[in-house]
Amino acid sequence: MALELIANEDMLVKFTNTSGPGDLVYTGDVGQDPVKVVPVLSTKCKASNKKVGTTSITITWNIATGAQCPHTSASTNFLSGVGTVAATAVKVRAEGGLVLREGDTGTCAGFWQEKASPYDLVPCTCNVEISTAGQIKSKAQ
Repeated sequence: MALELIANEDMLVKFTNTSGPGDLVYTGDVGQDPVKVVPVLSTKCKASNKKVGTTSITITWNIATGAQCPHTSASTNFLSGVGTVAATAVKVRAEGGLVLREGDTGTCAGFWQEKASPYDLVPCTCNVEISTAGQIKSKAQ
């Protein structure tokens, strides 16, 4: 069984587009955020002196709240999207919940709207992965 770094509040999440507008450009991995990328954080357990991520990450993109998707497009405007990443640790728990680890994955889905008539909605999907755990020392199963 592979050992993975435990995700803490310094984690970064990568979004790899799998469908959607053809001209999407990725702007970079996203850190945890109280609106867009919200992990469940332990109140007691730490990794590299930062709160450990447990159970899951909830992802919410919504242009109305300023939570822009980490992709850009010249031909469409982003509207909204949602996703999740679930913890996959087998043995390691923090406050009763499985810990999030580097490499844990999930999905995200949303909508863009064409900038020109007929202004059609364009659905999109992404694979989501914790690309950088934030922890720098020990590892967990």
